Formats: sequence, structure tokens, C-alpha cells
Amino acid sequence: MSISDLREKAESGSVVAQSVLGLSYLYGMGVEIDYKEAFRFLSAASKEGAPRAMANLAHMHMEGLCIPKNGPEALRLFHAAAEAGEFLAQIELARIYLYGVEVAPDPEAALKWYSAALAQQGRVEDGEEMREARRYVEAHRKDKG
Repeated sequence: MSISDLREKAESGSVVAQSVLGLSYLYGMGVEIDYKEAFRFLSAASKEGAPRAMANLAHMHMEGLCIPKNGPEALRLFHAAAEAGEFLAQIELARIYLYGVEVAPDPEAALKWYSAALAQQGRVEDGEEMREARRYVEAHRKDKG
């Protein structure tokens, strides 16, 4: 589907098209990076409950891309996306709690989110993020006993 077709569908309210177009502008896939447009389309899709859009909008808030940094809003969006099963949001929350980004370090919360991500094994590509979750969960199990 072309960018113009996506834009037409997104402007007509298609949450899928809004999400895809927002990601396209955020990461420069088929278009020049345009954080303003990414924010507009990801915000629209997030309001409709699209977990991947929420996770990427959270990233924009956390990094201050086109908008002022807003850690609390980023955390709210990451939590909403992670609770809806968005794998990368689960990984990002685990890292946030592990390293204490915008929150106090919380290894138990990190374990919760890495475990949630690991539970998606078989449904999600076994890439670096899945291996990261596996390493953390396995190391935590060894420490416990």
C-alpha cells in the first residue's frame, strides 16, 4: 500500500493505517522522518487503543521527539501497551525498572515485565529482546535458588 493510500485511510479514521503511517514517519520507512506527523498519527491510533502505537508514542514522550520530554506520560503509555500484550513495551518497561529510568530501580518489576515478554515466546521473533528477557529471568531464578 502506498503512503498516499495509507494517508487517505488514516485521515478517514483507520487505526491500522494511523499506526502504520505513524511508524513510517517515526522511523523513516518509505518517507522522510517527520516527528510531527508521527506524533499526530500515533496519537490518533493510541486514543483508539492500538498498543503498538501507544508504545511508540511513549518512546516519543520518553525521548522528547517533537514534544517536550514527559516521563510520566511515557510510563503511562508503556504500561497501557504492555498490559495489552505489546512485547516491545514489556521489554522497555523491564529496562525502565531495571535501570531506574524515571522511576526508582525495581528488580521485581523488571522481572514481572521480562517474564511477561518471555511468555510470548513462540509468538514473537526470537531476537535480541527475547534473549535479553530470557537471560534476566534465568539469572533471577538462579539467584532465588
